[in-house]
Amino acid sequence: MAQQYGPGEGPGPRSLTDDELSLLLGQQRFGALATHKSSGHPHLSTVLYRWDPGQRVVRISTIADRLKVRQLHKEPRCALYVTSDDFWSYAVAEGDAELSPVTTEPGDEVGRELLAMQAGLADPADEGAFLRQMVDDRRLVIRIRVSRLYGTALAV
Repeated sequence: MAQQYGPGEGPGPRSLTDDELSLLLGQQRFGALATHKSSGHPHLSTVLYRWDPGQRVVRISTIADRLKVRQLHKEPRCALYVTSDDFWSYAVAEGDAELSPVTTEPGDEVGRELLAMQAGLADPADEGAFLRQMVDDRRLVIRIRVSRLYGTALAV
């Protein structure tokens, strides 16, 4: 059993290494995307994402008319906040967002990118249905080119 410490006891938080941060981002699927409102205040959205550690890119599928899309068009700076399953560690991926075009034809470039973000659609009929649904939903990809990655782990 892990040692439990009270406030002011034991080791404090420690910064995670780049490899640990990348691993945490890769292990999770949900996070909170922070964008900027026109007032300058933050806007948070729970999102489903994919982390590409090789390219240092976070990909998020979303619908074209969402508030986060309008905000990112105006101000591309954003951050994704992710926690470990036990909430004792967190990672923040900051960067500038790029917005893909909306997918308009099943199987177009954006549709294929959205499909690549899905886990295991083995049946080609499922792929076709998925790609048609992405067009019907007016989906696009938010790509965050991560320029800064930071986070900590708390001692338990």
